[in-house]
Amino acid sequence: MLGQGFCHFGGNMKGKINFLALLIGFQLFSLEAGIVIENITLIDAKNGTRTNQTVSIKNGVIQSIGSAKLDMDDSQIIDGVGKYLIPGLWDAHVHLTFIPEIDHETHFKLYLKNGVTSIRDTGAILSKLQPSLNFIEENPNTTPRLFYAGPLIDGADRVYKGMEPGFPNLSIGIDETSNIPEVVDGLVKEGVTFLKSYEMLTRETYLELLKVAGQNGLRVTGHVPLSIDLEEAIEAGLGGMQHVRNMDLACAKDADNLLDDRQVSLENEASIAGSALRTHIHSSQRYYAIDNTDDERCLRIIMKLSEYGVFQTPTLTINTFDSRRFYADPKWRETYQELPEAAENNWMQGSLKLANIDVTENAKKFDAWSLSLVNKMHQEGVKIIAGTDTPIGYLTPGYSLHKELELLSEAGLSNMDVLRSATITPAEFFGMENQMGTIEVGKLADLVILDKNPLMSISNTQSIHRVIVKGQIQ
Repeated sequence: MLGQGFCHFGGNMKGKINFLALLIGFQLFSLEAGIVIENITLIDAKNGTRTNQTVSIKNGVIQSIGSAKLDMDDSQIIDGVGKYLIPGLWDAHVHLTFIPEIDHETHFKLYLKNGVTSIRDTGAILSKLQPSLNFIEENPNTTPRLFYAGPLIDGADRVYKGMEPGFPNLSIGIDETSNIPEVVDGLVKEGVTFLKSYEMLTRETYLELLKVAGQNGLRVTGHVPLSIDLEEAIEAGLGGMQHVRNMDLACAKDADNLLDDRQVSLENEASIAGSALRTHIHSSQRYYAIDNTDDERCLRIIMKLSEYGVFQTPTLTINTFDSRRFYADPKWRETYQELPEAAENNWMQGSLKLANIDVTENAKKFDAWSLSLVNKMHQEGVKIIAGTDTPIGYLTPGYSLHKELELLSEAGLSNMDVLRSATITPAEFFGMENQMGTIEVGKLADLVILDKNPLMSISNTQSIHRVIVKGQIQ
């Protein structure tokens, strides 16, 4: 047993978290043979670049770093000359159960193949996620670390309820009559280590959810509800945002009027489906808001996000789905061959169909706005986390993370800061930066050996030579 520990989330958020849940898949190896990587260049966002180093690993932990190896009998030796060692990568926005045809074994295999040693599932019904958890427990040495929120926490008119095409059941709905402490307590008992909020929550319910989550030491990330002013949500304890969703609305010159209009729409007097109502609101407000941005207001909000330590997972891969159209690239479609046959066929047919549709001006506009916003956030010190939304949008698990890193680089982050977004920062989200995210003695041995220097080009994160997860060579 790893026992119990404390995660410190900053501010007044301090909660007791079961490290068995946080480190799912971690195993103590009492008789494990060691690994020694000799004469390699180390790169991480805390310590920079260290050349000609030898790293010794045993029991799933980095034992020594220096010019000489730790004396460990029966160690496996890896020649690191001309190679580069980085911390294992994260994809901090995945949905393991979104497409049933893509099983968890395929997900896990593709993540590790692409150097993704930790994933954050941001929305799944726990009964459907349970097979993934069981598989990790049964195969701890050949699976990534999994952190999960459980179901999306949405309002009564929830979006993902499995009733409309394209909107599988991923959520639960709560309102002012719900026992929110009981809901959160139940999720914690199921092993969740953060909460994912969604857009149809009422203002009052959302504020109560933030309060209860804070009392339990849990960050709430997700889509900021359409019913609330973003600055109020930040001040109430918002822990993170996904897809920079609803920043467009918050930055508009007449943001207050847009909020009033949304609140009227959310009364949903016509009782239309939550998915349709959300789509209607965004289609009526998003591009108007982008065309009428108040730069001063937007900068104030960005600075407040930075001040309050609100993490951003922009998922530029999904924000640029209609503009970059990875699925239209025959080389990208080759990655579909690594999916189960049913998924491969469906993805190929869907991709070829969409590839014949011209890119719209709105798609180009949203692309440019998303990258520009991420650049401004980064400049103001907002913490950026790399995540993709795979497998939504024909984003192949594992491979899509490297597309996200390229887009973050295009948005203006240095290559070192892009690495930070996929290593240290997601660990910080969970208060685990002392265990993960850098190459240091005592840290968990989740590592990727590259043939090329990622600081020269972020696409070099794809030049994977070896992957080590939980101290095991894959």
